[in-house]
Parts: sequence; C-alpha cells; structure tokens
Amino acid sequence: MRAGRQDFMTELGSGAVWADLDPREFERFRRLVSASGRRAEASLAGLADRELAVALGVASAQGALLPEALLLFGRPEAIRWHLPFHEVAMQVLRGEVAEVNDFFHWPLFRLAEELLARFRARTATQAVRYELVRVQVPACSEQAFRELLTNALTHRDYTVPGVVHVRWGEDGIQIANPARLGVDPRPGTALSGLPVARNPLLVDAFRRAGIAQRTGRGVGRAIAEQLRHGLAAPRFERSTDRAVIALLPGDDPDLAFARYVVAREHLGQPLGRAHLQLLTALIHRHRLRTAEAAALLTTDRSHARATLFGLLRAGLVQVSGDSAGRTWQLTDQVRRDLRDSAAHVRDQLTGRTGPATPAPATPAPATPAPAAHGPAGPHASAGWAIPDAGPALPPARRASGRP
Repeated sequence: MRAGRQDFMTELGSGAVWADLDPREFERFRRLVSASGRRAEASLAGLADRELAVALGVASAQGALLPEALLLFGRPEAIRWHLPFHEVAMQVLRGEVAEVNDFFHWPLFRLAEELLARFRARTATQAVRYELVRVQVPACSEQAFRELLTNALTHRDYTVPGVVHVRWGEDGIQIANPARLGVDPRPGTALSGLPVARNPLLVDAFRRAGIAQRTGRGVGRAIAEQLRHGLAAPRFERSTDRAVIALLPGDDPDLAFARYVVAREHLGQPLGRAHLQLLTALIHRHRLRTAEAAALLTTDRSHARATLFGLLRAGLVQVSGDSAGRTWQLTDQVRRDLRDSAAHVRDQLTGRTGPATPAPATPAPATPAPAAHGPAGPHASAGWAIPDAGPALPPARRASGRP
C-alpha cells in the first residue's frame, strides 16, 4: 500500500492476487474510454491489463494490488471475500411493497452501466418545441442521476458496514450511501470551496474513463441539470451522521421554464447554476432577500449580492428597498416571457399550433449563437454512449419521476 495515502482505503488490507481480477472488466474500461471520446483519456484504451492497472495507480509494477483494483476490476466472489462491506441495492417500491429488490457485489464500472441502463428504461420524456428545435424534457435528469450515483460509488467509506441504495419510490429517486460518523459533511451544504476526494483513485479512474469530472462540483452540476429541465433540485436534508442521502424529487417538470431555458441557450445566453437557483426560487416565492439568496446558494451575502446584481444587469430581476432591506423579484418582462412560454407549451400539449411566441426579451449576443441542444446539453441523445449497457427493459410510459 502506498505511503502517505489519506483516503479510507488505507484501513483496508488487499491480500488480493491477479487472478481475483476479471479480464472482462478491463475490456469494459477500454470500451468506456472509446465510447466517451474526448471526455476520457484515450491513451488508456491501448494498454494491456497490467499496464492499465499500473497507470490507474491501483497496482504496482511488481504486481501488488490495492483495494481499489478489486473495486474497479474484481470478480464478484473476490470482492465479497476481500471487501465484504461493498454492496449496492436497486429497489423499486410501490408503497411498502418492493417490486424490484436486487443486490449486487459487482465492480464499480459494471454497476454504473447497469444502474444507468435501468434508469434510462424507467425514465420517460416529454417533447417541448422552441421554434424549429424539439427538445426532450425527461422526468429526471440523466446527468444529475449520473453525478449523484458517481458520488455514492466513489466517495463512500468502504470500511463502514452498509449498502448503497438506489431506490425508486413515490417521492422520486433516492440514492444513499454509508458514511463515517463525524467525518463526512452533508452534501449540498457548501457548493463552493476546495473539493475533497474521499477515495481519490476511484474518482480519478471514473474521470479518466470519461464517466465523471474530477472538479468537486458534482452536486452543483446535478442541481443545475435538474433546474434547467424545469425539475426540482436534488434534496439532501434526509442525510444523517451515518448516511449521505440524495433525493431526486419525482415532481412533474415545469415545461414552460424548461422551454424558457432552451430559448436563452438558443440565443447564446445560458443560465448558470446559481442563476437557475435564484430564478426558480423567485418563480415560487416571488420575492427574495439577500440573506435568503445567500442561504439558498450556500454562500456568503457578498457573493449572493454579486450574483443578484448580475441578474439585475441582465434584465432578469429588479430590486426594491435600500441596502438594509433589499428585496429582489423577477422583472415584468421575464414574467411575460414565462407566461408566453407556458401558453406555447399548452398549445403543443393540446395539439394546437398557435402563433409563434417571441424569444426572451434580452439582447442577442454579438457572436454567433451556438447550436441549441436543449436542457440536456450536446450529449443528450447519446447520454453516456455506453453500448449494450444492462438488460433490455421496456421503456416507461408516463412522464414522472415515480416508478
């Protein structure tokens, strides 16, 4: 084991030998790298198995294996013997009845493919049109699910008993993983500051495979991806000292807001995570104080005030009161744009074409606008682009985050 390691794996002895690793899992990694394109480290696809393990830092040149080698490439029976606390459950609940209740002791890349395939099979979409652009709005953002799943698999404490649960319920999708008492901070409580990787070799392997980015901003991206689809942001208030619990709410999407976001992206004026959080809050609350905005963004008042002034300069919010009691609200123009977007969506859903609605009343950029890909971004149709990922399951029939 390497000297100076600061992650949870320092407490785990490996004792594994090369025969405990599955050659098919190395091939899976190479396939992930090839499918992920520029998001992955392409040179890794050409390495032999032992060279690949050494390049990822999970094996020494002499053949000694770290526990991460088992988690990434191990045979299930070897994982159960050497890492007995590694277990993942996928459940679908109808009330108190489990319609699906599957448990896995698989390596992490295989688990990620399987769970993503099941997510895709259970997630319906609705089409929203802006001018000539047709956008699929999902019942739950795939990128948000991927970010939270990656966090659960790569940041959990593998020295603590417990199971990673991915659970579809009546209130949405819950992803929970065991945590060490008094060590793991609750996610979502701080969206700024320096990131800390609990298991850096696992996080780095997912990054180099093109599955995730090692920026420490996974929760922020999950929030942004949910909001720009008109969906509720992930919630973390169920987390405890012994479990990190993220909920992707199963509320129906706000199609009018999703279309409004598409329109701004079509004009080259995309909204960032903090802007989406504030605009969504103002739609529901109508007014915000600076302190409330700071609490929402989990930042200090000066940063929240700077973000609000950015929205003010963009013509999206207006302010009333003095510096001691400022309140912020949406401008009349933004409210008109949202009403027009809602009317257009209603016409689409009822089969009426209706008159063309104007784009948001904000100045067009001087540079050419990028091609619109909709809220899901340029990789929406391909997702992870993982071929043959998991079983062939029937697609969901209704647009809801519930099973």
